[in-house]
Amino acid sequence: MILHILASGSERNGYILTNEKESLLIECGVKLSTVKKSLGYNMSSIVGCLLSHSHNDHSGYVMSYLNAGITVMMSQETMNEKEIAHNTHFVRTVLPGRGYKAGNFRIIPFLGYHDVVCYGYHIHHPETGNIMFLTDSFMTEYMFEDLSHILIEANYADEILERNIIEGRVNAAMRPRLLATHMEISTSLSTILANDTSKLRNIVLLHLSNGNSNQEQFVRTIKEGTGIPNVYAACKDMKIDLNAEPF
Repeated sequence: MILHILASGSERNGYILTNEKESLLIECGVKLSTVKKSLGYNMSSIVGCLLSHSHNDHSGYVMSYLNAGITVMMSQETMNEKEIAHNTHFVRTVLPGRGYKAGNFRIIPFLGYHDVVCYGYHIHHPETGNIMFLTDSFMTEYMFEDLSHILIEANYADEILERNIIEGRVNAAMRPRLLATHMEISTSLSTILANDTSKLRNIVLLHLSNGNSNQEQFVRTIKEGTGIPNVYAACKDMKIDLNAEPF
């Protein structure tokens, strides 16, 4: 199973878990044409899409996905905020703590903490083992066992943010919102360590801020703090092997 990162950041977000036979999309923040191209136009492999929340960098193209016949899982609140009609055939509202299936993927949504209702997802596939996906949340109360891969937001570092405010690059009024809506790198680390990492193969850091993060520093912080060698900062067109066991 390959994780293909189409985009990850404040402008747009989109990810694909694919083994060519079946593909699970995560987020609707990139054009459908980009998704099609990345899959070699094998649209029949798509078994569904997970949407975390209503902000446009994650959901901006949701209607084109639905109109193409892709089943998109989301919260009722996200459906309302995007003004998606209840009778839209391919929308599927889901609840935290409940189990759902999309092809051979088993999915459990869980609540994040953002300024709108936001879901993280626990994803299981026979090839990948257990995956934790969480973005646009400043924390989570959920902990999981037997994780093979963690995909988690690492949006900013306090010291970089403070320096940017002092030097006038960031308005000080931005700080309270960041603290209440996005995950700081030390919180990313403590969240990872709160889970069972005994089988963890990969950590992918998502949604890094353009100005308030440092990719090399963040990767080093997580590598040193967890002892996991395979740590990546999500970049456009990056592809990562997410099999539960190495080839």
